[in-house]
Amino acid sequence: MTPFRKWFTQVNETIVAQMAIQKVTQKQLAEAVGVDPATINRKLKDPGKFTTGEFGQVCEFLKIDMKKV
Repeated sequence: MTPFRKWFTQVNETIVAQMAIQKVTQKQLAEAVGVDPATINRKLKDPGKFTTGEFGQVCEFLKIDMKKV
C-alpha cells in the first residue's frame, strides 16, 4: 500500500469512528456535504474518493482536526 493510500485509509477510519462517536448517520453526513447517501457510502469504502471540497466539509461537520490524524 502506498503512503498516500495508507493515509487516506487512516482518514476514512477516523471519519467512520467520529461518525460512530457522534452518532451521525451516513444520511446526515450526506446532507451536510450535499451529496446522495449512496455517494457517501461509496466514498467511505474507497479511500481517496472524496473531492477536496467534500473532504473539508466532512472534517468541518465532524470537527476532525486533520493535523491529529
